[in-house]
Amino acid sequence: MSCKIVADDYGMSLEINQAISELVKKNILSKVSVMANESVGYYMNDINNNIEIGLHINLVSNPEIVKTTQNKKKTSLLKLLYILYTGQLNFKNILDGINQQCKILESRGFKISYLDSHQHVHIVPRILNAVIAYARTKGIGTIRCITMEKKYLIYYFYSLMRFGFLKQIPKMILLYFMGIVMKMKFDRTGINYSRNLILMPLATGGDYGGLLKDLLNKFKDKDTEIIVHPGLETEGNNGDGYMGRYIEYLSILQHERERA
Repeated sequence: MSCKIVADDYGMSLEINQAISELVKKNILSKVSVMANESVGYYMNDINNNIEIGLHINLVSNPEIVKTTQNKKKTSLLKLLYILYTGQLNFKNILDGINQQCKILESRGFKISYLDSHQHVHIVPRILNAVIAYARTKGIGTIRCITMEKKYLIYYFYSLMRFGFLKQIPKMILLYFMGIVMKMKFDRTGINYSRNLILMPLATGGDYGGLLKDLLNKFKDKDTEIIVHPGLETEGNNGDGYMGRYIEYLSILQHERERA
């Protein structure tokens, strides 16, 4: 039982892929969540055949037809909810989209052992139902759950305040609150999940390196997963406009050097 570092967004861009691959080679990461992206060439052999792989379901780019390729047309969670609850994106659309994305990764040698989603949209009940249904058809027994034991959740929010991420606390409160329903549904359906999932905040808001070090030290011997989004600094901002990926990458490397 130990704390695992999990990297999201592999496949979004070559720069993100390179950063994550480097961290895998250094045995820092335990899991990698991979996004299906036909505009970027990448294969399982580019990472490591022994790393645990998850499908990072993407309903954010062109959700009307659940595109698998990355492009400039992004959709906010609010618009996604509107499309979903007005019937423009139905249960079958979501299932077909997930299946299409999974097939892309499988054709590149990836073996999917768990499911999660870009921007955690599977926390929305209607999307979650489709994700659970797909997991059952594929024999995938694990789905990411945004949950944490109360005693650890208090420490987590306290740490966010201490390291300057006060502005991001409302978002995290909402995610973990909605995660209560997710956890209940997983418990009823027999879906496996990590009991303590730590969502790292956007790195540009405070002392990310200090927070990461604090949480890794606190949870080093606990059954915990810490979600990170590393990347390399580029003019293209790693493909999605998030400028903090390089900060995350350097912070992870720095902690590993200090630990060694």
